[in-house]
Amino acid sequence: MKPFALNTVLNYRKRLEEIAQHRLFEAEKNATLIEQTLQREKNLLKKQVETSNKLQAKGIDITELIRYEQMIYKIKDNIAAIQKKLFEKKNILREERENLILRSKQRQIMEQLKLRQNKNWSSYLNKKEAAMLDEIAIIRHEKTSSKQNSEL
Repeated sequence: MKPFALNTVLNYRKRLEEIAQHRLFEAEKNATLIEQTLQREKNLLKKQVETSNKLQAKGIDITELIRYEQMIYKIKDNIAAIQKKLFEKKNILREERENLILRSKQRQIMEQLKLRQNKNWSSYLNKKEAAMLDEIAIIRHEKTSSKQNSEL
């Protein structure tokens, strides 16, 4: 009996690997977007601090100074929230990378199993064929020797 064909399982494993690749790509894209947002916020904070310092050096109204300080605190809070989000996205990215590695290994194992199974099946068929040929040769030999014995 022919062994179970692994093509369906192998195709399924390939599909899982493709899905894992896509998810990894999406996770990388999301992490990159968050990093860019973080960089923009840091640049904005730097500009706000520089502007505040320049205005303080020139002499600024206290209400204006308070307004700048509030904007600076708000930007710092945004940066902290973005950093937290970036940390979460990096964890997701790491998990997706591990998932892709796992899926890839599983697919490779299935491919090796399929090759080994096909090799074993081919070897089995070759042995069966050799046994049949031996049997045919024995039967012919017996017929030939029985004809020779009957002629004598």
